[in-house]
Amino acid sequence: MIPDYTTFIRFHDKRMLALLYILLPVMLGFYWRNNGYVLFPADAGIIAALLSITLFNTLFDVKASWAYSSVLRRVDLSCFNGQRCTGVSRFLSRPAVLSIIAFPLFWLLILSMSLWGEDSQRYYWLAALLPLIFYVLYHHVRLVYIRQVIAALPPSGAVKNLYRYLWTPLLLSLLVSLLSVSPLKNDDDFSLSEGYFSGKLMVAMWLLCAAVLGLNLLFNLWSKRYIFLGRIFLREIDFYFSPRIPLSQLQRLPFVARMILLAVLNTGWIILISAILALTGWQVKFELYFLCCYLPAAGYLYLHLYWHWHNEFLLTCDMYFRYEVIKKRQAIPVL
Repeated sequence: MIPDYTTFIRFHDKRMLALLYILLPVMLGFYWRNNGYVLFPADAGIIAALLSITLFNTLFDVKASWAYSSVLRRVDLSCFNGQRCTGVSRFLSRPAVLSIIAFPLFWLLILSMSLWGEDSQRYYWLAALLPLIFYVLYHHVRLVYIRQVIAALPPSGAVKNLYRYLWTPLLLSLLVSLLSVSPLKNDDDFSLSEGYFSGKLMVAMWLLCAAVLGLNLLFNLWSKRYIFLGRIFLREIDFYFSPRIPLSQLQRLPFVARMILLAVLNTGWIILISAILALTGWQVKFELYFLCCYLPAAGYLYLHLYWHWHNEFLLTCDMYFRYEVIKKRQAIPVL
């Protein structure tokens, strides 16, 4: 029996709210911890940017998810029949547009909170309010996307291959990482008083790169097969989306072996970057220094996501072909 929209969404919303109440307080907590457990008015812009990027990531695959649910009839969406989307609503529901609009709203909220109460109270109030705000925006976008899927509107844009598809999440993860670690420039462990070739600074930077990579790998464990299937139904990708695997010999190594190789490479890379800065006397900002040291880890993150999502795409293709076979069998009349 196919559940109706109201029944399905009641269960779906509970999981969505639970996920938001885990994700947003954790992300905000990392920044709060790196900033010395305080929130200043000057932090409002950085936190607002973090929230806007997170909102974009939250909404990026919503349409594909509901395309998959609609075509495979996981939920009865007949209550949306005949409902249309205006051009304005389609434009405002785009993840990039809505994230840009939400930025000043987040900035005003963070700024007002930073001027009120104690630091711990500010964090807990934000941790309680932000998931609700995200849910309201998600609810609005979901309704618009469901109407678009029902109306079978043309795809908003095609992605030629997985290489290009990966650039958006990779660049956003780099930006989130830079914004999240930026308060550490005031931490004693990352002090430049002893120069760039300080053992204490290089060890701290190595640990920071390892922690950032670990968090990025953890937050990208979600399965993409149903999202890819929805994008196939929306004609945003085709079966040539991921034709081959880059560096397949490295991919065949066990995960632990890859981590050991990366640890050795990143150690040598950080020593090299620190030596160059020390010898040349260049003074760079902490964020640029971290970005340079993090490049090997970022390169591995790109490869890891490609390998993982390539396998997910192969499973998606298998699911699509099975769906087509079942659909043809159901279309054959019984004599």
